[in-house]
Amino acid sequence: MTPEELFAKYKDKAVNIIVIIVCLIVAGNIYKGSMGRVAALKMKISEEDKKSGELTRISQLESNITAYKKLLSRKEASQVMGNINDIAKAAGVEVLSVRPPQKELPGPDYIKDIFDVSINAPSYDALAKFISGIESSDNVYTVDNIIISPQTDADKKGLTANVKISSVSAMN
Repeated sequence: MTPEELFAKYKDKAVNIIVIIVCLIVAGNIYKGSMGRVAALKMKISEEDKKSGELTRISQLESNITAYKKLLSRKEASQVMGNINDIAKAAGVEVLSVRPPQKELPGPDYIKDIFDVSINAPSYDALAKFISGIESSDNVYTVDNIIISPQTDADKKGLTANVKISSVSAMN
């Protein structure tokens, strides 16, 4: 058979094969375009998920800040002195004097009130219990300085201590 006869005999099949090849090429191009859009959408979804996570984190931080502001609310000097006396009684320590606070402004967001407290403690254990009670109080108190000396009164045994206790509170 000659090539013309073969072509005439399989002309319909050749046209069908060419049509199928053209359809496959067009479908491949459509698929590539769709895959590019799908990849772009996946990237956008990923970015939106990150933004959502950050917004959730910011919301949690805002609620934490609100809780800390409530914890660090400004307390009256008499309330702080009462708390110090309560802690001293629980530790078995006698408060000799509490000087009113000296105001100190260490930062733009908080105020630090410093109380000078003189105490008598029967032992180092009682003094340590008092210091631990101050530091672990629900209110934010810190012991900034402590000077310990033995009792000068011959009738009493124990220690005398001068303690600087700070009360920290938020500005607003």
